[in-house]
Amino acid sequence: MTGLDRYLRTELHYAALENDVERLTGLLGDGCDVNAQDVQGFTALHFACQENAVDAARLLLDRGASLATENRFGNTPLFDAVFNSKGLGDLICLLRSRGADPYAANKHGQTPVGLARLIANYDVAQFFADLPD
Repeated sequence: MTGLDRYLRTELHYAALENDVERLTGLLGDGCDVNAQDVQGFTALHFACQENAVDAARLLLDRGASLATENRFGNTPLFDAVFNSKGLGDLICLLRSRGADPYAANKHGQTPVGLARLIANYDVAQFFADLPD
């Protein structure tokens, strides 16, 4: 696929979804916009976070992906990482170490740290244990 699909997704979105670091590297080297948003506001980093694609997320961040970009629901990549973590924390820790805001509220007033605590799953909440209630 070249260019944009009907959802305004680029090849970068799909490479991130597949955690295809080699393809991502090539696309970014060819000048793809690391922060391109689809029709619903999702970036390649959002897609990587939905799939717990740590390697893809790391590369995107190294190339300037924004941690603060919100999709149409107001969710940041960190929110998506928490929602889709299945108890895994490498991606959450990566995003937090790069400065992701755990208190960034979406359009429903929910924050990543609030979601982690709402899930009431120690495996997720532990990655926010350093933050006050």
